[in-house]
Amino acid sequence: MAAVMALSATLTGPLMLPGTQAHAAEISVTVRERLSNYGGWRTSSRFGDVWVPSVHTQWRPYTEGRWVWTDNGWYWQSTEPFGDVVYHYGRWAYDPDFGWVWIAGDQWAPAWVVWRQGGNDVGWAPAPPDVGAAFDDAWWCFVPVAAIGAVDLVRVVRPVQENVVIVRNTTFINQTVVVNNAPRVRLGNQVVAINAGPRLQQLPKPVMESIKAAKLVPPLKGVFASARLDAS
Repeated sequence: MAAVMALSATLTGPLMLPGTQAHAAEISVTVRERLSNYGGWRTSSRFGDVWVPSVHTQWRPYTEGRWVWTDNGWYWQSTEPFGDVVYHYGRWAYDPDFGWVWIAGDQWAPAWVVWRQGGNDVGWAPAPPDVGAAFDDAWWCFVPVAAIGAVDLVRVVRPVQENVVIVRNTTFINQTVVVNNAPRVRLGNQVVAINAGPRLQQLPKPVMESIKAAKLVPPLKGVFASARLDAS
């Protein structure tokens, strides 16, 4: 985390949003060099310039950390050293050549994910940059509703082999509750709000009590930096 905070303080300029074809944006030399400590930069035939993290084969974005409830919606608090950068700016996509890749962007969000819920399960997946992009069941992370407040969610994420069944028994959460002017993404025949997660008030009381809540102070618009959480 210290490395990421140092990164935020030393950036030389804002990132640019990906274009309409979802090609990677130009980013500062400082960002490239710092993220190179945790992965490598590659050229994707589909997305252009992308960052590929150095992680294990079964790794998925938005798994190592926890969800925090804020007045701006569900915030992903990563335990990974690159988390403040790649989970709040830009988008993740799955590339057949490289696996999970990060495409730079300059718009900040508490998280760039879409959500599903149904029965005893709630899940999320990276919101893809492409309009109408194919969306694989394996990209979802599901946990029991009772575990959404877990400190280390990666320990309770259901095996990816169960996703096919769980996806069939859940539906998109598509109502924007807190986030103003939340962007949307087309997934198949549906247009889904990004980061429209489960309503806190609809969760069982014991689950609500297990969830960390915080006042969120987002970075200024156009400034590439970390948000601040005030748990008091």
